[in-house]
Amino acid sequence: MVLGVTNQSVSKWESGACCPDITLLPEIATYLNVTIDELLGYRSADSFGDVYLKIKNLFQESPQNISFDLAYKLAFVLHEGAVSKGYKSYLPWDCDKNRTQDEDFDKWGFSACSEPEGVTIMKGSAVLIANNKLAKPVSSNELFELYNALQKYGSKDNLRVLFSLYELTINDFDVYVAFNELVEKCQLPSDIVQKALDNLPIQIKPLEDSKDGYRIEGGFMHIPTVLMLLTQ
Repeated sequence: MVLGVTNQSVSKWESGACCPDITLLPEIATYLNVTIDELLGYRSADSFGDVYLKIKNLFQESPQNISFDLAYKLAFVLHEGAVSKGYKSYLPWDCDKNRTQDEDFDKWGFSACSEPEGVTIMKGSAVLIANNKLAKPVSSNELFELYNALQKYGSKDNLRVLFSLYELTINDFDVYVAFNELVEKCQLPSDIVQKALDNLPIQIKPLEDSKDGYRIEGGFMHIPTVLMLLTQ
């Protein structure tokens, strides 16, 4: 026997009749290639670095086309943890709900938590997490830029055109929508649609029939999702 004990002693350990002498624990752990903590059934919580490496490995080994699905599910779990510890004082996975199962997270509706430490919002297909400790004062220039941006999206007609373009192009970044198709989608007069296009951040590209095609400028494709977080 490697540890210098009898088979009868090992049999008693296995049956729970008795336990190994405490002085043997280091040798048993070394033989089994585990820590003494693991041998005794204790496992310390992963550090942030451990979790980071596991998440990095998860993305590296997963198909490229599910990256955003993974990111959304992880963001949902982080949101839930922040919200629960923020004001409920317990984590939801302490209950019988298994968050590792696939489920329609976007069906959960609206959830928000604002604490001195930060803000997190979940609605439908989007999760926002902000760390208030990293927040900086808003400059006058930033306020002016925000004001101008809100003017673009403050019109009901502009919003209808924006979201219509978003819905028609979200699944393919190479798609440009013909003006007539956009008018039909918006259910607005053509002059109103044209006026909205003149005010919104739009990319224009000639279609096969030489007519203009439209889509939201790439750097602004997130705007409809962000705007939806403003509603409850």
